[in-house]
Amino acid sequence: MPNTLLLNPAYEPITTLARTRGTAFHLATRRYSAVLHLHLADGSTLEIGDDGVGGAAAQKPSGTTGFTILRTLPGGHRSPIYDSTMLGPDHANGANPAPLLAALDRLLPPAPTPRPRHKARQGLLRRLLRLT
Repeated sequence: MPNTLLLNPAYEPITTLARTRGTAFHLATRRYSAVLHLHLADGSTLEIGDDGVGGAAAQKPSGTTGFTILRTLPGGHRSPIYDSTMLGPDHANGANPAPLLAALDRLLPPAPTPRPRHKARQGLLRRLLRLT
C-alpha cells in the first residue's frame, strides 16, 4: 500500500453523490486494501469497497467484479446493504455503478435546497445602498 492514498477513479461517482448530499467521507486502509467510509447524520457509517486488489485506493483495479456496502450502526451492529461481487446477492449488477448509486441514494440525506440567487443579490444590494 502506498504512503499517499489516492482514490480509485471508479469511486468518483460515489464521492460526487456524497458531496452533493453534504455527507462526510474518508478513505480507510486495511491490511491489503482500502475502503471508503461515508458518515451519516444518524451516526452510522457506510463502508464501500470492492473485490479488486487494493479496493478504493487501487490505481489499476484489476479483477474488480462488483462493490459492497456495509452499514455499521452507532451500537456496532453491522448489516450488508449491497453486494454485487461474484458471490453476492446483487452479483448480476457487477461493477455497474448505477445500482450502487441507487442504493446509496436511498440511504443518504436529501440534497440541501439551494438558496435562490436573486434574494442573495437583493440583500447585498440593500447593504450596499445603506453604506452610501
